[in-house]
Amino acid sequence: MLLKKRWSEMVMVIYMGNHIGCLEKPDHFYEVDISDHNPYIVEAIEIGGHGLFGKEDIEQLKTHSSIIYLIGEGGTFDKVLNVMEVARAILNAGGIAVNVESSGRARTKKDWLEITNSKDITRVFSAFTQMLQEKDAFYITGMHCFGLRDVITSSEGITSSEVATLFRVFCLYNLDEKTKINDGETFSLDPSSPIYLIEQEKCTMFEEDDPYFNPYGVWNMIRHHHPKR
Repeated sequence: MLLKKRWSEMVMVIYMGNHIGCLEKPDHFYEVDISDHNPYIVEAIEIGGHGLFGKEDIEQLKTHSSIIYLIGEGGTFDKVLNVMEVARAILNAGGIAVNVESSGRARTKKDWLEITNSKDITRVFSAFTQMLQEKDAFYITGMHCFGLRDVITSSEGITSSEVATLFRVFCLYNLDEKTKINDGETFSLDPSSPIYLIEQEKCTMFEEDDPYFNPYGVWNMIRHHHPKR
């Protein structure tokens, strides 16, 4: 996780050498790496914000003096909430914004604090994932933060809005219900929507050392057929 902040004394966190954690949860500590001002990070955060960052936000980002990287193990919803708490403490100590390096999704300080306070599964999901399009496919990144597979589907004959709904419903169903999904099963949003064949595949979109790489693999959602009317 990448955090951008004006460095100031941190409150409610313990910073020891190259590790940091919340006072309330001393058993949850994360490796931390601090780097200096980077002018190129502003554009990446603006893109990852998908319109969340206004002109004033962008100008503030340009004034950052340092970047804090929180490095920790994900894999469950609770672990994601734990790292969000540490990020919130740093934001309250002078942080400007948050960028999730595992997916490229960025959030303003205000938005991140609201999501962390709510702990709403839908909002947390949206803070750690994003949908991207490349060539002839749509795919979602960041599900490995929750210990789950990413999702990919063909862009042929479907709009980005329709895919966003498909991915959101499928991923939240997987995350919230914790239902075991088997290779070769089918999925549909409702009886009148297209039916998708779900195939288990390795993550080949990114190299293994890429933060976007999903070690759990991906679900390829193949449009199988339309239901009979």
